[in-house]
Amino acid sequence: MVFIGWKSVMNAASIKILYNFNIPEKVKRTYMSFLFACAVLTAAADILDDAAGKLREGDYIHARELLGKAVAANPKVKTSPQYVYLSGACEFETGNYNSAGKLLEEAKKKGAGAANLYLGRLAFMNYDFETASERYSDFRNYISKSRQPGEETVGEYERQLAVAESAMGRVEEIVVIDSMALPKDTFFKSYRLPESAGALLLPEEMSFDGYGSDAGMAYVNESGDFIMWGEPDSVGNVRLVESVRLLDGSWQEPVEVSSLLSRGGYSDYPFMMPDGVTLYYASDGDESMGGYDIFVASRDATTGEYLQPLNIGMPFNSPYDDYMLAIDEENGVGWWATDRNRLDGKVTVYVYLVNDVRKNYDPDDDNILEYARLSDYRATQHESDRARYEEILEALEGLESAGDENPEDFRLPVGGGRYYTSFDDFKKPAARDAMRKYLAACDAVEESEHKLDVLYRRYSDTRADNVKNEIIRLEEEIGRQRSKLISLRSDVYRLENLTN
Repeated sequence: MVFIGWKSVMNAASIKILYNFNIPEKVKRTYMSFLFACAVLTAAADILDDAAGKLREGDYIHARELLGKAVAANPKVKTSPQYVYLSGACEFETGNYNSAGKLLEEAKKKGAGAANLYLGRLAFMNYDFETASERYSDFRNYISKSRQPGEETVGEYERQLAVAESAMGRVEEIVVIDSMALPKDTFFKSYRLPESAGALLLPEEMSFDGYGSDAGMAYVNESGDFIMWGEPDSVGNVRLVESVRLLDGSWQEPVEVSSLLSRGGYSDYPFMMPDGVTLYYASDGDESMGGYDIFVASRDATTGEYLQPLNIGMPFNSPYDDYMLAIDEENGVGWWATDRNRLDGKVTVYVYLVNDVRKNYDPDDDNILEYARLSDYRATQHESDRARYEEILEALEGLESAGDENPEDFRLPVGGGRYYTSFDDFKKPAARDAMRKYLAACDAVEESEHKLDVLYRRYSDTRADNVKNEIIRLEEEIGRQRSKLISLRSDVYRLENLTN
């Protein structure tokens, strides 16, 4: 009998050769069934190869679709090591970590060595650094024997692991007094900062044309003459840029901050302390333990150059994204955001008491892991100080409504470094009326956001479905309100014949 190649079992030439031999009809039918089965297996295998390619490209949705097509071509493929591994990898990349772990463990048992890389990542994200190291080592053995790519990737993961293991030896002892689940795109608007700390602004709140349209937020100091934000450069890498207001009221052309702060990665979410020297920001470059970490850098007041940035460590940073640290020196509190709690479409914002002098936990403390990962922020508190925490939170609530006594006060940028601050500044009555509507709409948004903040706190404690549904409804309503704000603000500029 002639051997027919695996990739061409069903081609016409092979079938012609088969029928040129004097072979009983029953044998021919059996062989043809075998050829068809081989073709089905080959088709499914080819689809799995395509899915693996999409996974490497980061196209996880398409990879999933191809896995479904592979099963449709041959249901038995679901038990193959490659299918189980690819399914687990797709689950991991789309944030379904529980199901990913089960699939990847199964794939590992079936002999899929590539699964070790993802199993290492899962262990790392769970602060099981010893297991993570073992899985990365297993993956290295796999790529060495199979000559598969992955050396650079596992090397980066091992670097992050080394940073995290080092950070475990210097976990700062802090007191967290509040926790909120907030929308990812506007979470920093819930930071209640005094005027002395400056302000965190959305793109539409910026008052000069140099502000990058692709940026998500910006920091402006108390005097309003210094602005810093993160925006993509010409090749898409997010870099910190800054601008200062000149004597004539115009803004300096934005300049990129030293690449020393990026350290080979992205840099964003800046906050400058009132001293104009101490900068907190987020970066995913060297010395990050995974995703964004919060760094601090000092600026030479004479030269303007930044000194070597430092990772501020745990519990602020984690194997997840941690960013946008801001400090209120007047009330002695700080804020930062993290996605370590894996809330769909949300980040967790923690409010903590700032230490005058850093104090670290004893690395040998039995609870050091829980302190590092901030498993329960209430465990950082002292029962005897509960009343003081409440007083601080009440003071912060007061900051949120500062200025409500005079609702007609506002600050509308009108170009050239000038602002309208009262209705008397308007030349056109129609524009004055439009401004009143705009301010009323601003109040409505603020009220809705306060209600949403209350709901987020309630849901964080109860996880009740009815609260979740109300959150979704209110989020949609706020989205509509914000769209209306943009339209109303444009009306003000148009009716006053100003450039928005």
